[in-house]
Amino acid sequence: MLCAKYYEIRRFNGLIQKLVLQVSGEPPQEPVISKKSGHIYEKRLIEKYIADYGKDPVSGEEINEGDLLEVKASPKTVKPRPPTLTSIPSLLAVFQNEWDSLMLETYTLKQQYQQVRQELSHALYQHDAACRVIARLLKERDAAREALANVQAHINIQPPPDTATTDHPMETEEEAKGINDAVIEKLNETSKVLSKERKKRKAQPGLTPVDTVKRYTQLNVIGSLHSTSSPGIACLDLDQTEELVLTGGNDKKVLIYNRQEAKEVCVLKGHTKKITDVSWLGRPEGDQGDVAFSSSVDKTVKVWKPNEKGYQIASTITSHSSEVTGIAVHATKDYLVSVSNDSTWAFHDIATSQTLAKIESKDVKDGYSTVEFHPDGLILGTGTNDSVVRIWDVKSQQNVASFPNHTGRVTSISFSENGYYLATASEDNLVKLWDLRKLSNFQTLTVDTDAKVNKVVWDYSGHYLAIGGTDVRIYHSKTWNELSVISENMAEITDMKFGELAKYLLVGGLDRSLRTYGIEQLE
Repeated sequence: MLCAKYYEIRRFNGLIQKLVLQVSGEPPQEPVISKKSGHIYEKRLIEKYIADYGKDPVSGEEINEGDLLEVKASPKTVKPRPPTLTSIPSLLAVFQNEWDSLMLETYTLKQQYQQVRQELSHALYQHDAACRVIARLLKERDAAREALANVQAHINIQPPPDTATTDHPMETEEEAKGINDAVIEKLNETSKVLSKERKKRKAQPGLTPVDTVKRYTQLNVIGSLHSTSSPGIACLDLDQTEELVLTGGNDKKVLIYNRQEAKEVCVLKGHTKKITDVSWLGRPEGDQGDVAFSSSVDKTVKVWKPNEKGYQIASTITSHSSEVTGIAVHATKDYLVSVSNDSTWAFHDIATSQTLAKIESKDVKDGYSTVEFHPDGLILGTGTNDSVVRIWDVKSQQNVASFPNHTGRVTSISFSENGYYLATASEDNLVKLWDLRKLSNFQTLTVDTDAKVNKVVWDYSGHYLAIGGTDVRIYHSKTWNELSVISENMAEITDMKFGELAKYLLVGGLDRSLRTYGIEQLE
């Protein structure tokens, strides 16, 4: 009886297993296929069934484990959810667990985010502190360099050369050779040639007529030159080709700008204080370009020579003990004159890098403010801070004439190309015209009471005189009528240059811009 019961239970269990295989619908985790019936089973279940009954649960045929083949499924089947998820409470429990897991992960991410944020804040603080330290060190370095330059200037020691400086520095006052007979002979020969050419010179054909000058307007503006830290163009010069403009700024830099290509050619660095005057030599060095000069409040004059990479410092003049306020190139293109607030003017030989003479007068006590050579090159005009214009004989270095009629610091002087007239401007807002043959003031031009006059310049023909300061004014030298007043500038005008045949006027000012005034676009 018991045996019958046992076999009945085993048979019942077998039927249940067979039912699970047939109707469960769940994909097998380890599928196998029967070679005889072709049915797919769960491996662990069919092996147990074969062990108990030795038959195929579907066809009833005899079968053993060797008749089973494994089925390789890729990807593997996903296990179905357990039966516990069939009720609402079990689903809620699963959702709660997943929510808790999500919140834990979010909390961990927030912690990591806060840690990264603190690390970034600390890094930014360190970077800012490092920048402040670097800025302070740079400021201390510049101050030390400036102090060293001042000491060297006072004891007449040549400063260490810049990276591009040549081995031929200018000589100091003690090494001055003097303006000897050979120099004087060269000055005389140049003067004779220029005087002869001037007497034979006829009126320039194509000179811009008066009616056209009256219609001068602003043609173009080149802005944002030099830096904004110490803004402003303090001085400028135009080379022989009228393509390259040399500008000196309050930012201690000298800049070369190509007007035709509308781009900066190079920036010349070497001065430690603002630039006071710049000038081209006017004699190109081969195919590379012209030699340039610059003077500065740092008491030096620098000579810049072109090379394949741009420009480099060729030599530095340190013959003055105070700020150099002006420079002028002689007509021979062999000599350079500089004036300073130390009440001296110096004559330098460009080719040999020597200071030939340094002249000091007991009548000049407050220093010089500006300088210019006469077109013939035998006399020199200087303006002073004590409102006197002085004329010097270059050969003898004697003061041969003085014009004391101004009441303010002389800001600019300019000789007319014919050599007969001298225009002078000062802080008394007056421009005076002097006849050098009679040594007399024959005309005075008065601008507005609250206006400033910083620069006077003749055109090459001597027909037009431009006055720059608060605005730009152009006068006709025959009648002294005011032809044009132009006031597009945003700040004071500091320097000007006429183009060939007075077709345009190039103007620089404290608004960091170069402006061109004329009547037609330049090619």
